[in-house]
Parts: sequence; structure tokens; C-alpha cells
Amino acid sequence: MGKYFGTDGFRGEANVDLTVEHAYKVGRFLGWYYGQKTPGERCRVVIGKDTRRSSYMFEYSLVSGLTASGADVFLLHVTTTPSVSYVVRTEGFHCGIMISASHNPYYDNGIKVINERGEKLEESVITKIEQYLDGEMEEIPLAKRDAIGRTVDFAAGRNRYIGYLISIATRSFKNMKVALDCANGSASAIAKNVFDALGAQTFVMNNEPNGLNINTDCGSTHIEYLQKFVVEQGCDAGFAYDGDADRCIAVDSEGNVVDGDRILYICGKYMKEQGSLFSNTVVTTIMSNFGLYKAFDREGISYEKTAVGDKYVYENMAATGNSPGGGDASVCVREHGEHRKLPGRRAVRPYYFQQARHNRRRYPDFLKGDGGCSGKETVPGKAGLRGGDLSSGA
Repeated sequence: MGKYFGTDGFRGEANVDLTVEHAYKVGRFLGWYYGQKTPGERCRVVIGKDTRRSSYMFEYSLVSGLTASGADVFLLHVTTTPSVSYVVRTEGFHCGIMISASHNPYYDNGIKVINERGEKLEESVITKIEQYLDGEMEEIPLAKRDAIGRTVDFAAGRNRYIGYLISIATRSFKNMKVALDCANGSASAIAKNVFDALGAQTFVMNNEPNGLNINTDCGSTHIEYLQKFVVEQGCDAGFAYDGDADRCIAVDSEGNVVDGDRILYICGKYMKEQGSLFSNTVVTTIMSNFGLYKAFDREGISYEKTAVGDKYVYENMAATGNSPGGGDASVCVREHGEHRKLPGRRAVRPYYFQQARHNRRRYPDFLKGDGGCSGKETVPGKAGLRGGDLSSGA
């Protein structure tokens, strides 16, 4: 971790730890850096934001810096972190930026930078950004005349992401009742649209953001409200998001929290049944429940264990091709010969939900087991890769 950038970007209280001057200079550097990497081609950057009042302020500052360095900026407006990752990767952008402090209070904010592969920015580039912020680099030249960048409304990119989420499901959710806690954040712009399109009857709470109520007594950090709501509305399942919707906690019809181990088991078992479980192996962390391994043994599914953190899970998957993999707050699924990062349980909910519908099982019973495990363990650095995935617990 650097002086300004941590595992989830540059984060802090708005205009105290993270200021508009910081945002402007980050924009100046990124516009120049990616412009230099692709001479003769104009740099293209896509920006998304959550619903905090300060997100608009930081968006304008970043846009000013980027365009002053000659980059064209495409605005997704209020959207989710996973959508920015998806749009960067599928639309050929040089990088993406998400303005959010995830599950933090409204008065905090952050800048997450995403590389051209839809993953977290490389540490080597982060080091250069911090050097520029501290005045340890020569001043970056300003773009002039027709080299000055432009700003483009790109709400269409967010709509394409919604279409992608809908396409993940393999069956209709008709006659299913789903509760959604949007945390007055980014999910307010996307979640209901997805479930409505899949035919579910949706019951939504905390989807009226006002800039000051994001994560306030709602969302994935206050799951008790969704637990009560699911039972009161008689729903089959519920999903609670955090501010930028790269974290999602599931709740079953009885108001019980469905944790990451259970979701990973459902995904692994489903993919094995579909013949898409690569190497018949699931990637877990050393904090996974022993019952999970006993359940995998029962299903004939192999597993590996990594250090705690999505970064290490993703490195293992990238090095071995194993899929799916998961930690406490996200799951990765490999498809079509590549790793498609599905940050947050939000993106794997079709797997969980459609299996619940098909089997009418609220959650597997593997937690009853207390047996040992025989999976292989990997440690940081063994994968031989650098960098990480988009979300790391946010």
C-alpha cells in the first residue's frame, strides 16, 4: 500500500483526506500516462460514481484533469463498480475510474482506478501517480487546441451492463419474490431493473438516495433490516448491497444470512453439474468453513486454499485456470476461456437464486460437518503474478 492509495484506491473524508486538487492531479496523470502509452491514439477513460454528494464534485475534478491532458472521458453517471470494470473490458477503454468509498459513510469518498483488463491498477502505475501527487515528477504538459479532450455522455454503457447481468441467468424468475436493499447507493440504478427483467416480483428498500443517506442504517453492513424485510414480505430471497454494489449479502426466505461459503458451494456444485467446473477445482481461502470442504469432498469437488483476500484468490485462478473462487465478499467465475471477474456476490446471485428456485433449497447443509480438509494450500507470491482483481472486500 502506498501513501495515498490503499487496497481499494485513494479513499478518505471528502475535502479532508481526499480533495478536489488530488482528483484533478490523478486525472492529469492518467490522461497523460495512457496517452503516452498509445501514441497516435487518443486516450479514452470511462468514469462511474456512486450517490454521495461529493461524487459529483470529484467527477468534475477528474474530468477537468483528464481532458486537460488530452483524454476523452465517457460518463456512466451513477453506476456500480462492477459495471465500470465490465465496460472498460468490453468497450476497449484505456482505463476506468469509479468514484466511491464503498461501504463507508456518506462523508467519505474514494477514487478506484481500473486498468484496461477491468482489474485493479498495477502497483507500478500507482507508485507513479503518487510521485506526481507529491511533486516528484516534472509537470505534465497541457493539451492544446484540438488535442484537448472531450466529455461524452455514456449512460448506454450502463445499460449494456444491465443486459449482461440479465443474460447470466439461464431461467426465468417468474413467481419468485425477491427483496432488495440498495443501500441508497449505486444499486438503486440497476438492481431492480435486472430482477424485473427476469420476471421476479421485487420488493425494494433503501433506493431513494439523497447524497447523504448512502449506507446509513441500510445495505450489506446492516443486514438485520433486510432479514426482517424478507420475512415480512414473504420473499424467497433477499440481497443487500453496499454503496457501490461490489459487495452483496444474501438472505434466505426465513431471514437467515447466506454466507460466502454457502454461495461458493452452490456455484461450484452447479458448475460441476453443468460440466463447466474447470479442473474440477474451486478456490477458497484459509478462512473457509471446514464444513465447506467436507461438502466438496462429498460432491467429488477438489479445492485449493489461498491467503485471505480476493487478490490472492484471483491470482490463483489466473495462474491455474481454476474456477470459481471466492472470499468473504466476492466471487470470480471463469467463462469462455477467460476469467470474468464478477465482483461481489451481487454478480453471482443468478447462480444462487436459480438453484434455489430449481431445488427449493434455501441453503446447503454442509455446515453440519466438522471433518478435516485435504485441499492444497497456496500462499501469497506462489502464483507468480502481480496485481489483483477489481474488488477486494471493498
